[in-house]
Formats: sequence, structure tokens, C-alpha cells
Amino acid sequence: MKKLVFAVISAALVAVFVLSSCSAPSLIATVDALLTPPLYYSEYEGLVKAFNSSVDTGVILCNPKSGDHLSAITVSDVDGDGEEEGIVFYRDALQENVAHFALFKCSDDVWSKKCDFKGYGNEVKSLTLTDLDGDGIDEVFVIWSYSGIDSGSVFSVYRAGGGNLRYEQIAYESCEVATAVDFNDDSKDDIFFISSSKGENTVSRTAGVMSLKDGELVSLGSVPADPNVISYVSLKTEKSDSHSPMRVYIDASKSNNMMITELFYIDGETGGLVNPFYDAETGSNNVTLRFENLQCTDVNADGRIEIPVQTLYSETVGEEEEELYLTDWIYFENGTPAMKISTFVNVEDGYLVNLGILGNSKLFIRKHKGGDWASWSVYKKSDKSVFGEVLFTIIKVPKSRWEKDMLNSGRYITILKQLDSVICVNINQNGQSEGLDEAKIRKIVTRLPS
Repeated sequence: MKKLVFAVISAALVAVFVLSSCSAPSLIATVDALLTPPLYYSEYEGLVKAFNSSVDTGVILCNPKSGDHLSAITVSDVDGDGEEEGIVFYRDALQENVAHFALFKCSDDVWSKKCDFKGYGNEVKSLTLTDLDGDGIDEVFVIWSYSGIDSGSVFSVYRAGGGNLRYEQIAYESCEVATAVDFNDDSKDDIFFISSSKGENTVSRTAGVMSLKDGELVSLGSVPADPNVISYVSLKTEKSDSHSPMRVYIDASKSNNMMITELFYIDGETGGLVNPFYDAETGSNNVTLRFENLQCTDVNADGRIEIPVQTLYSETVGEEEEELYLTDWIYFENGTPAMKISTFVNVEDGYLVNLGILGNSKLFIRKHKGGDWASWSVYKKSDKSVFGEVLFTIIKVPKSRWEKDMLNSGRYITILKQLDSVICVNINQNGQSEGLDEAKIRKIVTRLPS
């Protein structure tokens, strides 16, 4: 089993000395000055000295921004021979436009540099070490980017070529988003990515999957992706059971107030990549449209990712009330989306309301404005003059007011405690008559899963 060692540079080092991320302005005059804390220097003194002797000027270490490896220096046995390798991301302090990937090998307690590659940006988005072809040696999968630019990244793949672990770059592609994931269930990761291209008046996006075979990355398929996306928000993967395909869910923004989820998987019959929500006629994905910043998640803890889809709540609202969206959570099964549960979601305050738990009674929900007593009320009747039909009210109050006036009253059920406020529920007399109690309220009003 490979020994994956924690990254050499950690938060402990930051506390002792300045650890520059790749976007930080601080310059590191000597690597020895950075890595002298005894917690790590005593164990990796040889790596420190080998790297120090390999650079001619001051350097800035580049921390990957996401993934399992968040340090500029990572130590791991990438080739499975029982000896450690060191991966270092850095850039020249005087030439800050290009980051480097350098690999060091430890043999008989002696560290030596095996390769050094220029990257495709001045920052490192992520580092993944994974054996793409099953030969027992990890490939190095890096996503590069430029500081201040959300799109226009590049991923590159490096593979051991020849003896003595000298890596070579075998592929690089521009991408908006990319990840390593086992699409075809062969216990080896593939590379999934979305790229974009711009015409004179148009933008097109393509999702693709590549697999490493005989030392080369070959395409397993590609499909169009929604060209109207302006940014990608999150990426999640799911294999709900042994018979289902691996799925990639990507939440994306189409404007400041519109989001969608793109879904990709390999079709078991055709072997091709599929994007089931993409409409070739419209050239877009409107199936998963919503109007708030709401990501897909396992909303009901059933082990499957559900996708939120929103429509404007049809009940009339008064001048003192705000619009509400009805949020249906759908999952994908047998080639088509199907609704799982229907809710109202308070995105800003982080909770959802599932009125279906109360049965078949016709219920109504209203969102009220009003200072620090922002509230949602659930009614049994929709007649606006009949305020006595309120079953319960969800209230957000400042923490200070909660502690002063409401904490010990016994009237309020605490749902969420936030940094400066409290979300609570007050059950009206009509709600009590309907059999509502704290246990039922806690099933109806729940924390929004992340």
C-alpha cells in the first residue's frame, strides 16, 4: 500500500515563518530560511538542501488551491518502490508569470532532482496523484491557472518515462473545470474536463473524458455542454450503487440569478459520454434551472445526489411580502429525471421547509419583510384576512435579542444557531390543534445540507 505522507509545508510552518501562496507578494530569499522549523527540517533536511541548491534566485512557493494536496511541497511514494519522492511547486520571484513543477527522488537517503517543468499559469489550482494506467506508478495531474482569472485554466498530465523516474509531459489541455474520476469502472481514474472555444459571436463548450492507454491519453468521448454558463461553482461525483454508472454533477451559474446543474456519465450500452439535460435544439440546459444560489446535494440523506429545480410560487403575495420559489429536488434514474421531494428553501439563512410531511392538507407559505424579525409563516388557509390560521412561523432574530427576550420563554424551538443570529420556530395555537410539536417541526424545518 502506498504511503501518502502529509505535505511538508503546513499551517504550522506558516505560524513560524511566512509561507507564500503563489499569489502572495512576499519573496523567499532562501529556501533554508523557510524550512528550518525543526518539526520538519530534521526529517526532510536532504529534500530542503536539494531544492535549495537547484534554484539560483529567490522563489515563491505555490500552494495548490484545492484537492487533497494543499501544500507547495508534497512527499509521497509515487512509484511504489518504498522510497519517497518530493513534489515542489514554485516560481521565480523575479519572473512571476510561470509556476514550476519539480520532482525529487530519494534513494539511499539522498535527494536528487529528476525533472522540472514549466507550468501553464502562475498558480496551481490542484494536484492529483493517481495511477491512470495501473502500472503501479502514479501519474501527476496538475491544473494550472493565472491569479485573478476564474476561467481559462490548463490541465497537464505527467507520466514516468524510462528508468530512474524521469517524468515526461504526455498531455495538456485548456479547461474550465477538470477532475480525475473512474468513469468506466475499471479501478483506474480517467480525466474528465470541460473546455470552451470562442467564435466571432459565439461561445461553445465541450465536455470530454480521456483515458491513459499504452502511454497516451485517448478520448473516451465528448458531448456539448451548456454554452451560456458564465462560471462553474462546484463539482461532485457519485456512484450510488455497484450497478449505476459513475456520475459527475457540476453546478454552474448562467447569470447572477440563474443556476443549473450539468450531469455527465458514460452510457453502459453505447460506451459514449452522455449529458442528458442538454437540449440540442435550444443549445442549452434549462431542465435544472433555478433562480437562487443553490447547489445539488443529497437533500434527504438517501445516498443519492438530488438537483434543485425552481418555479415561482404561484400564490399571490401582498405588498409587505416577498416572492418565494418552490424548489423541487430531482434525481436521475433510468435515463430521465424524477422528482424526489418538494420544498421551500431559505438559501440565505440555510434551511428548508418540507410541507409535504404534514400530509395532504392544502398549506400556504408566506415570506414577510420586516427588520430583524424576518419570518416565514405557514398557513392552513390562504385568505389574507384570516391571520388566525397561521400554523407556525419561522423567525430569524439577532443573537442578542434571542438571548435577552426569547431564550428562556419556552415558546420557541431552536432550528439553527448562527454566528450572529438564531433561526427558531413558534407553533401557533392552530398548529398545536393540528398536532404539531417539536418533533414534527424538526422534520419539517431542517438545515440545508451543504
